Amino acid sequence: MNPPQIISPATYSKEYFLTESDGWAEYLAGKGLTLPPRLQAIWNYLDIRPGLRILDVGCGRGEILVHCGLQNAHSVGIDYSLAALELARASIGEIFKTAGNNCFRTPSLILGNAQRLPFSDNTFDRVVMSDIVEHLYQNELEFALMEAHRVLVPGGMLLVHTMPNLWYYRYGYPLFRSVQRLRGVRLPADPRERYRFREVHVNEQSPRTLGNTLSRMGFSRWRVWLYDYRDYASYPPLISFAMRLLTRLPGVKQIFCDDIFAIACK
Repeated sequence: MNPPQIISPATYSKEYFLTESDGWAEYLAGKGLTLPPRLQAIWNYLDIRPGLRILDVGCGRGEILVHCGLQNAHSVGIDYSLAALELARASIGEIFKTAGNNCFRTPSLILGNAQRLPFSDNTFDRVVMSDIVEHLYQNELEFALMEAHRVLVPGGMLLVHTMPNLWYYRYGYPLFRSVQRLRGVRLPADPRERYRFREVHVNEQSPRTLGNTLSRMGFSRWRVWLYDYRDYASYPPLISFAMRLLTRLPGVKQIFCDDIFAIACK
């Protein structure tokens, strides 16, 4: 029997999605039409084509679904937060009013649980799990990945993005905190304390732990990598250069790059 969800769906309120969840400013400006850099990085790996069947697990505000619809793909979003689905429905409705039936295949939205996907085996060509991994306790994550594997067609692809990188929290953040202290900036010892909704991150991953879990859950081929999509344009030039170097240079990016991507095939 599947374990119960521990974090209440009510925690993921409209306030969370419109003030804290990455990409909220782009959503408010474009109702999902403009992808923030994080989601653009995810989209670049998906290779969406007309007719493909896409499942977005933990679809949030629905930005990926909007872009699937614009590519004439069959897409379904599932989330256990009513607030998320309301925002996704608003996104989809706004784009449909502009694009119409001829240019936009309307995605479906389902209130549901990532650990009990209400779909038959071998249904989807792609499953997206963007920024949901760190919100699931390990036993929940394993159930969710088994379900993703089940609903994928043979040869289908799961795309995962998760942050923060646990290695950054353990090794990179203390160094960053020390440098910031020299600049007169005081940061908390626990990096989670920087965020208002800090209780929602319960299972940060490293590339190694995520790869091991994907393997145990039955994926035949998988690849996990670190990739920093940020340009750091808002930082002073010297700090911007240092951040780009630290998050991209082999040997140090393992502890300074905060974003983990994975592709796994059934």
